[in-house]
Amino acid sequence: MVIECIGLPGSGKTELTELIEKELKRREVDYVNVSAKLRHSIGWKLLRVIAGALIFLSADARWLRDRLRGILQKEEPAGSFGVYENEKRVFRNLAAYSFWYRRMIRSHRIFLFDEGMLHTLMMFCADHRIADDAFRKMAAASEKGVRSARLVISCESASEEQDEFANEYERLRKAYGRDSRVLEICKEDENRKKLSRVFGRIRHILTDAEERGAR
Repeated sequence: MVIECIGLPGSGKTELTELIEKELKRREVDYVNVSAKLRHSIGWKLLRVIAGALIFLSADARWLRDRLRGILQKEEPAGSFGVYENEKRVFRNLAAYSFWYRRMIRSHRIFLFDEGMLHTLMMFCADHRIADDAFRKMAAASEKGVRSARLVISCESASEEQDEFANEYERLRKAYGRDSRVLEICKEDENRKKLSRVFGRIRHILTDAEERGAR
């Protein structure tokens, strides 16, 4: 199973991921905090570089890159905030996430990301002010085959100080928030409430996945 958090800087993604990690450890569940490994492990950093360099040897990765490019070509971005301007790097990262997610969701482990595939796509689309409809098409293409055992946690902050980029991000987050596999968590909630909601949703998703596998 894959669990990833999305949210603006300071919304509590890393804090929530660490909280979930502690609870998984307490429950003796086999897990990997992938984001932490990529930050602190030389071996994982090297693996990421190699994966990024070789990812388009995969036909699925090339299909995703071409599909995303095709969607963007029909769009007229309303400018850029200059944060995620490198389109090639973004598409390479999305292709790598898609490749690994497909394998992770079939594992008995739980894999944690405080910034993963959807976070990368959402930040890119907010940076270029991509319309909601195009964003949903790009999300659908990126997530082809990775939805069965995956939970997206949207981290919200009660702060009312929003700049233009934050407003764009919130617009896209709400466009995706209609999906039943997205769980919205408020940073200001008590930790006990956060964990109760997260693990309740984990149980529900895993039960659904088991039932589909038994059919």
